[in-house]
Amino acid sequence: MAANTNKRIAVKWIRDRAKSAYEKQDHCYICNTQAELELHHTHSITTLVNAWAARMSYDISTDDGILAVRDEFIDTHRSELYDQVYTLCNRHHIQLHGVYGKTPMTGSETKQVRWIELQRDKIAGGGQPIPKTSSGSFFSQFT
Repeated sequence: MAANTNKRIAVKWIRDRAKSAYEKQDHCYICNTQAELELHHTHSITTLVNAWAARMSYDISTDDGILAVRDEFIDTHRSELYDQVYTLCNRHHIQLHGVYGKTPMTGSETKQVRWIELQRDKIAGGGQPIPKTSSGSFFSQFT
């Protein structure tokens, strides 16, 4: 197998493949702005792929290694990649990661959702109601 000579980490190969199927909304789930939108995964893709590869005994330390199994990873973690996500503006995305860190811990997904909903409710309470059904988020069914 070819060594990962270009220093490309496994998660980037996953994102490259998965990106075409992302359904980013046209506004921030929290504040409804349409500027500087980003997709937030409540599950850290890096953490997921590393734990999955270890569980499956896959070597993803090389480009060839991750390329050989990335479609299997995407199929296995379809919900975490495509459903359990939020479209956020850059400002709210940075704020969320300021609270939960660059790579949020496994198990913090529900807390992240609660934080997102709380921020949304704060804005809605300020006279800017936002329909909760507009996110396209997996988690909106629980609120």
